[in-house]
Amino acid sequence: MEQLTPATLRSRAGFTATLAGAMAAGTLVAPALAVLASFVIGDVGLSRSQLGLVMAAYYGVAAVGSPSVGRLADRFGGRRLLVGTFLLSAAGFLVVAAAPGLLLLLAGAAIGGLGQAAANPSTNKLLSVHVAPGQRGLITGLKQSGVQAGVFVAGMALPTLALAFGWRAAMAGVGLLFLAAAAVVRAVVPADPAAGPAEPRHRSDRGSLPPAVMWLAAYGGLMGAGAGAVTAYLPLYAEEGLGLSVTVAGAVAGVSGAVGFVSRITWSTVSERGATFSRPLGAIALLATVSAAGLMAAPAVGVWLLWVAAVVHATSGLAWNSVGMLAVMHVAGNRQAGRASGIVLLGFLAGFSIGPPLFGWSVDTTGSYAAGLAVVVLAFAAAGIVMLRWSRVYVADQAA
Repeated sequence: MEQLTPATLRSRAGFTATLAGAMAAGTLVAPALAVLASFVIGDVGLSRSQLGLVMAAYYGVAAVGSPSVGRLADRFGGRRLLVGTFLLSAAGFLVVAAAPGLLLLLAGAAIGGLGQAAANPSTNKLLSVHVAPGQRGLITGLKQSGVQAGVFVAGMALPTLALAFGWRAAMAGVGLLFLAAAAVVRAVVPADPAAGPAEPRHRSDRGSLPPAVMWLAAYGGLMGAGAGAVTAYLPLYAEEGLGLSVTVAGAVAGVSGAVGFVSRITWSTVSERGATFSRPLGAIALLATVSAAGLMAAPAVGVWLLWVAAVVHATSGLAWNSVGMLAVMHVAGNRQAGRASGIVLLGFLAGFSIGPPLFGWSVDTTGSYAAGLAVVVLAFAAAGIVMLRWSRVYVADQAA
């Protein structure tokens, strides 16, 4: 395997920063809409169920597109797909910014969803072919933390920008920023190694994937259903459920993103030292269950519990992806990294596409967030059970 051996620390830092930027770009359309939910609902005239539908379009397109996009990463290389990640996300932001109603909001979300589908396969592929096993933990954590860095910046900056210039101008500005980022990819990301005559690019499309990929996809689906609901509605829940202002509610999401940034780095670095990834993923599911229970109890206990639960959620529900993507690269190998990433993301994003609309529907129907949060608790708990089962299967396979 060709190794990324940069001549200077700057080249390694530039490579990592660009991967992190691509993860932020590819996954930011939905969090940005969540942070600006009260602006969008008021201006466009959406119900909470319709907002959930927009989120579902984003994550649904990302889920359906992930397996095919993963194969493209294996066939054509990660760097080309990385450029596409930035371009698709930029287009999604710009279409959403110009949307006069629900239909164009759905179209912008769908375009952004393709960027989401491309983010993990492209970055995982580049990591698998340029960075040796045993050296991927920190870089994986840093690049996955790009998601949380984006959430932090969005939570802190977008409400203020929206109040000053309007939510459409704020969204358009992010889109233009990602267009500029696409232009610098080739300068800082090395080209994918050329396939040898005995290893054509399409070989990664052949053969079955390891069973572990399916366990990770099932786990990701359950985590996605819970985390998708929390990500989509946390700021609005803080406003409507606990009476916080739009800027303070945005800060809740921003702080959660900042904690998630550190958590992803920590989890991936620690997890790579172990023989399996089921234990850290199980611990993450347990913490996520506790965080959702805390969110549900916050109106009765106090605003302080909302902040604590948001932080715990950031260390779990927002952090599992760093361990999950590292596990995918470990079990699938560099030839199938893109394809395997796509399958796991199919499960994860399918959950993400189901969670928000069902959660929004429950709020509109019951007039309360309690029922939706109870389902989130159950989803996270079920994810923990999946990891417990996978751990036992893995031990049995090793002993055989």
